[in-house]
Amino acid sequence: MDTGGGRGFQANLPIGGTADLTPDDQDRAYPLAVRLRLWRNRQIASPRFRSLLARLPVLRGIANRKANNLFRLTTGFVHTQILSACVHLGLFEALEGTVRSTAALAARCGVPPEHMRHLLDQARRLDLVASAGPDLWILSDAGTVLAADRGLREMIRHHDMLYRDIADAAAFWRGEVGDTELRRYWAYVRGNAPAMMGSAEVAPYSALMRESQAMLADCILTSYDFGQYRSVLDIGGGEGAFLCALGVRHPDLKLALFDLPAVTELASRHLRMQGILDRATLHSGDFATDPIPATHDCVTLIRILCDHDDERALQILSNLHRHLPPGTSLVVAEAMAGDSEGPNLAALYFGTYFAAMGSGRCRTALEIIDLLAQCGFRDATASTSTNPLLAGFVTARR
Repeated sequence: MDTGGGRGFQANLPIGGTADLTPDDQDRAYPLAVRLRLWRNRQIASPRFRSLLARLPVLRGIANRKANNLFRLTTGFVHTQILSACVHLGLFEALEGTVRSTAALAARCGVPPEHMRHLLDQARRLDLVASAGPDLWILSDAGTVLAADRGLREMIRHHDMLYRDIADAAAFWRGEVGDTELRRYWAYVRGNAPAMMGSAEVAPYSALMRESQAMLADCILTSYDFGQYRSVLDIGGGEGAFLCALGVRHPDLKLALFDLPAVTELASRHLRMQGILDRATLHSGDFATDPIPATHDCVTLIRILCDHDDERALQILSNLHRHLPPGTSLVVAEAMAGDSEGPNLAALYFGTYFAAMGSGRCRTALEIIDLLAQCGFRDATASTSTNPLLAGFVTARR
């Protein structure tokens, strides 16, 4: 049975609409797949039909599973707030590598014991923690990942902005929410001269990108062989989190980074702390307009195109094509939309996030390939990563 994953129907619907037709004629005007869906929807809408399903053992399980999924969708905001509370209170760090009692966790997290017990029960129902004995708690698999990944916890804290931006959901989707917190936070989407921004404007989002990129970098480096290249230039590389991971994985690779002047100052400090600066060359500028170094056989765009609308994405790619020598490899890696579960979840999330941000789009691999072709890149191909939820790949040549 269809679960509403966004696949839709590949059908040619009547031109000019069906408002003037009778209901029977309207049904006959549509292709068979659409007519069957309309019939099915009418049955599901009928209380009598749903009552029949509940009485048939074979179909009861399917009906209950559908009801549970709808309830999860209806109450999902409660799940996110329980998760947010656990992160803000430091519950995952408190349980990392150990077992604690409710009283010990209450003291550590600064929560009255009775409220702590209630939160822990709710976290257990979300499979974030598990019972380790009478009034003892231990992390689940998901909780262990959250405890180990600081970047993931920082993204959950960061979501407080998104919650506020979409609090009035109807106004948000009508386009009536203008100057959102996310738009102010991601300073480079606000103006026409991002290269003029100072460190105070770029530091908050640069730090978030650095903290949140560890899992993505591991996914990319496990999925794609950068050892085939001599030198890699990371466009929009922020403070150099991906470049550091790349340098550790490939010790002989020459490294370079291109980003806004204020960002490369932060990158220099971070790369020095990681012991990578002596292997890296930093370049400053606006990657949509300024000259791009032409001395590298591979150029990467890691989570860059998705941040920008098509017009700006085309400017970025056209500028790269204008300055890179023929034969240079281009690797685009970012969350990509698609019909399977991971890409569909990514598109749901980023489609809302970018709408609040006021810039960007979660594209399919084919849409990215089309942008590359418009700018003159050749031999573009798509491939999957070890975790399609985090990233897909499109590679091409100048």
